[in-house]
Amino acid sequence: MGRNVNHQERPVRVLFPPQFEPFQAYLSGPYLKAILGHFSIESSFFDANINFYNWIVKELADRPIWPIDKTANNSYLQEHIELAIKQLHSPPTDLHAYRWAINVIDEYLSTISPIGVRIGLTSLRIGNRYSSSDLLRYLEHPNNIYKYYFSYSSKDILGKDNVSTYLISVVVIDQLPAAISFAREIKQHRPNARVIVGGTLITGLYSQISSISWIAQSFDAIIPGEACRALPKIFDLSDSYFGHITPDFSDLDLDQYWSCRRVLPYLVAHGCKWGKCSFCSHHQTYEEYRSSTIPEVINDLKRLSKKHSVNHFSFCDEHLTPVQLDELSSGVLQNQLNVKWSTFVRAESEFQDISFCKKLYDAGCRMLMFGLESGSQRILNAMNKGTNVKHFRPILEACKATNIAVRNDFMVGFPGEQKEDAQKTYSFISNNRDVIDTPFSSYAVAAFEVRNGAPLTANSGKFHVHLKERLRGDLDEQFKFSCDGGLCEEERLEWRNKVIQLSKMQLDMELICPPNKTHQLILKDLYDRGLISLPVCEIKPEKFPHTTANISNGVEIINDTNKLRVANMANGGEIEVDCMLKKVFYGFMTGTTLEEAFQAQQVMDHHLFAQFITFLYRNEYISVCRISETY
Repeated sequence: MGRNVNHQERPVRVLFPPQFEPFQAYLSGPYLKAILGHFSIESSFFDANINFYNWIVKELADRPIWPIDKTANNSYLQEHIELAIKQLHSPPTDLHAYRWAINVIDEYLSTISPIGVRIGLTSLRIGNRYSSSDLLRYLEHPNNIYKYYFSYSSKDILGKDNVSTYLISVVVIDQLPAAISFAREIKQHRPNARVIVGGTLITGLYSQISSISWIAQSFDAIIPGEACRALPKIFDLSDSYFGHITPDFSDLDLDQYWSCRRVLPYLVAHGCKWGKCSFCSHHQTYEEYRSSTIPEVINDLKRLSKKHSVNHFSFCDEHLTPVQLDELSSGVLQNQLNVKWSTFVRAESEFQDISFCKKLYDAGCRMLMFGLESGSQRILNAMNKGTNVKHFRPILEACKATNIAVRNDFMVGFPGEQKEDAQKTYSFISNNRDVIDTPFSSYAVAAFEVRNGAPLTANSGKFHVHLKERLRGDLDEQFKFSCDGGLCEEERLEWRNKVIQLSKMQLDMELICPPNKTHQLILKDLYDRGLISLPVCEIKPEKFPHTTANISNGVEIINDTNKLRVANMANGGEIEVDCMLKKVFYGFMTGTTLEEAFQAQQVMDHHLFAQFITFLYRNEYISVCRISETY
C-alpha cells in the first residue's frame, strides 16, 4: 500500500465537537481511528461532546463564568442537577424518576445558557444557527462559550505535542460553531498542524460552507464524502480501502455517557440498500452501497462486547434488510451472544411473519424503527417508498406478538398530499393504537421538507415543487418552497400538530417512552427482564379508590388571592387553578387517593375530574400509582 511516509511519523488527533446527544458515543470518531489504523497511521480520538456536557454540569456549576439568574427555578435545578445526572447513570427505580431526571437536566442546561446560546440535551443553538453572519458575530464575542470550554479542556483537545493533523467530525449544524472555534484555537496553539473538517454535515452543505470565506479560512481543508475516500487525499495515500472496518472505541471512557448501561453504535452497511425515496438526502454521504459480511459483524459484536463489557448495540444503518437480519440473528443465536440491539428497517413484507420476528427477539432485538411515512398508498407511491400500507398493521401485529417495540416515523405534507391523505395517516395511528401504542414504542411526525441532495430537490419540476431561498439562512440545508396543489404550509403544520397531539393526549407512549433511542433500547430491555414497571397509563373514575396521587418532585404550590399557582421547578411548567381546588392540591402534597381528592371538591363530576387528573399527570404536576394490581 503506497503512502507518504512523512505523514505517519507524527500522530493524528480526531475530534468530535459539541453538540450532540450525550447518551452514547457517536460512531464517526471510533470509525476514523480504526480506518487510520488500517493505514498504519497513529491516531487518537477525543469526544469533546460528552466532555463539554460534563464540564457544563460540574465545573461550571461550581464556578459560574457568566451571570446566572437566581430564580427559585434555578436554585432548585442547581440543587438537584447532580442527583439528576446520577439517576441517568443508575437503573431507574421507576419511570417517574427517569422523566424527572431528564426534565431537570434539560431545564438546567437552558437556565445556565449564556446570552445568545440555548444549550439542551438534543441541541445547542447559537442565535440563528443557520445564519453565517449570526455565527460569526457570536464567535467573535469575548464571552464565546467555546473559548471558555477550550481553555478548560485544551490539553485533551490538543493531545500530544507532536500531533500533525486534527480531523474534526461534524454531523449536525449544532456542532459547526464549536468546530470553527476549535480550529481557530488549535491554529494559535499548534500553528504547524493541519486542521481538517469533514463529516455528514460538511458533505451535505459543502458548497455553502466552502464558499463562505471566513469559515473556509478557519480550516486548512474542508473535505466532503466518506472517510475511506477522503483520507487517502488528506494523507497522500495511493490506495483507498473499502473493506470491513471494526470501530475502535479504545480511547473512550464509556461510563462518561449519561446512560445506566453502556451502548455502542455500530454500522453494518454504508448507504441505503433501497436508496430510492424521493425526499431522502441521507444517501449523499455514501457514493455507493456496500456492506460488511454478517460473519464479520458477528465477530465484531463478540469482540466489542467482551472488550468493553457491553451488551447493548445501536445499529446506525439506514436500514438492515430482512436477509441481513435473518443471518445476523442466526449468528447471534449460534454464538450464544448476550446482546440487545435496535435498528432501522423498512416496512417490508417479511416482518409480517411472526416466526421471523420471534427469531429477531430471541437474538436480542428489542426495537425496530420503521419509516412508515404515510397511511395513504397514493402518497407512498409518490414518495417512491416501495412499501404497501396494507402490510403496516400485520407488521405491527407481529412485532407486538413477539414483544418487539417499534418506532414509527410519519410525514405529512408531501407534494400533492390532500387533506384526505393526511387524514388517512391520522386515522391509521388512531385506529391501530392497539399495535402502535405498545410498551416503549413511539412515533415521530415530520412536516415535509425540501432538502439539499434529495432526488425531489434535483427534480422539483417533476413533483410540481417551486424552490425558493434557503429556509432559515445561508447555512440551512432546507429550502422554502411552494407546491401546485396539495396542502399549503399552514395546513402541513396544522396536520403535524394534530397528529402529535394524538400522542400527547391519548396514547400511553407519551408517559412511557423516553425521548431518545438510546434509553428507549435500555429501558425496554430492563422492562422485559422485570426490572422496571410501567406507570399508570389511564385515569378512570372506577379506579379512583385504588389510585393514589402525590405532588411530583419539584412542584410547588403558590397561594395567590383568588387562585393557586402550580409551578414545576423540574421542567419549567406553570398553571393557575381556582382556589376552590385548594383542598385537592393540599391533599396531593401529603398523598391521597383520587376518590378522596374528588370528594374534596364540588366543581367537577367524575368524568371531568378524571380529565383534569389526566392533564395534571401527563404534564407532570402529579404522580399517580395503583394501590394494588388487583381490585
